[in-house]
Amino acid sequence: MKLQDIAPHRISRMSEKGYMDPHYIELPRIILVGNRVAKRIVKVCEDLNIQGKVLVLTGPTTHKIAGRRIRERLESRFETSLDIVNLASRAEVERISRAHGGISAIVSVGGGKVIDVGKCIAFTRNIPFISIPTAPSHDGVASERVSLTDGSAKYSERARPPMAIIADLKLIRNAPYRLIASGCADVISNYSSVYDWKLARERGEYYSKYAAHLSKLAADIVIKSAELIRKRKERGIRNLIDAVISSGISMSMVQSSRPASGSEHLFSHALDVLGSRALHGEQCGVGTIITSYLQGQDWIMVRNTLKSIGAPTGASELGISKETAVKALVNARKVKDRYTILSEKPLDWKAAQDVCRRVGVV
Repeated sequence: MKLQDIAPHRISRMSEKGYMDPHYIELPRIILVGNRVAKRIVKVCEDLNIQGKVLVLTGPTTHKIAGRRIRERLESRFETSLDIVNLASRAEVERISRAHGGISAIVSVGGGKVIDVGKCIAFTRNIPFISIPTAPSHDGVASERVSLTDGSAKYSERARPPMAIIADLKLIRNAPYRLIASGCADVISNYSSVYDWKLARERGEYYSKYAAHLSKLAADIVIKSAELIRKRKERGIRNLIDAVISSGISMSMVQSSRPASGSEHLFSHALDVLGSRALHGEQCGVGTIITSYLQGQDWIMVRNTLKSIGAPTGASELGISKETAVKALVNARKVKDRYTILSEKPLDWKAAQDVCRRVGVV
């Protein structure tokens, strides 16, 4: 395949077919965003009518930062137990489930791993789940999706969105900046995923214009707030967490990751299989540069925005070889049965290498 065979794509027609009936939407009941709002955890639990024992999940680092204080506040009103999440894996989910019986709610205080494990256990037990993110590293903060590993590869599955989200800006602004930049890149990747979803709509797949607009709006807000975010300004971080939550809600609205996961996420998953240790959002950001080029979108704007935020834009910044980036792009369309721009333009090694060079990824 030659480079001219994969010239930027244009959508010629948008059909209106593909409706989901009934349209069942489950969303968080409480979303609390602001400075020092984590201290309201007891009131939030009371508003949700939680009774009985509460399990607090946190990470080794986030326990010191916030998890311990959250548990102490809860102990004034509820019987509590605590566990440290070390890995977002099925084995860790089963270990924690066996260790804690008789719980009536779960509160996760931490990053993506802690939130995903808590969300998964709460879904299995059909009990309330409260998400308290300490970093905006990806949109799992608010979505119904969980990302787990079986030891060799990551996979995504459906759970249920949090019943409440408490986004404490004081905590989030102090997160390691790499996690903040990764969250930005994950939301910006909606720019590519919404386009892919429109392609699938032409082939009869269900498409929600409202969810797509919400997802795209989240990406636009982060793009426009790049400078404020880079400087850790409160308004910039607030815009980012609002966008992360909105992106997660767009997925919950359609019970699918479609609004925020397209060809760029397939590229990220292919990198995971090849052993990449970069953050999920970082990989999706680099993937978006490539896929937005193939889609005929403004890939230069995507690349420049990621650069201004401080997120990776190339293979070396992800800590992978040029060959690994090209191989991931070749393999991406095989990762999941999902129609994207890579389905319309399957790439062989030469074509993938040419595209990666064209956009500066290698």
